[in-house]
Amino acid sequence: MKRIAFLSALLALASTGRAEAANLAVITSPPTLLNGAVFVVAVGCLILCIQVMGAVRGGLLSKSWQFFLIGFGLLAASQILNVLQTIEVVVLPSFVVPAVLTAMAAVFLYGLLTTKRTLS
Repeated sequence: MKRIAFLSALLALASTGRAEAANLAVITSPPTLLNGAVFVVAVGCLILCIQVMGAVRGGLLSKSWQFFLIGFGLLAASQILNVLQTIEVVVLPSFVVPAVLTAMAAVFLYGLLTTKRTLS
């Protein structure tokens, strides 16, 4: 009990940032809801990619499905970062989300080119 009280007091004294409430009213705006919907779809696609990766385990198409898995992971990460930035939970530079989306597009393109090369 003394350890918990000591750690709680230490954490209370160590926090130097100010506490602010997240802007939860903006979460009901249509762009934020659309970003949330894209995040849910991306997580669903991520789960399906994992299942397909288990089905093509070690096959010729496994490399391209790995790239699709990475691409959907980047899409989900960009959408959650965008929502967190919109509701003002995290502060990010303005280039982070577009850079992650660009990386996602590049990974998807490379996955498609790998699939094309494998199937032809």
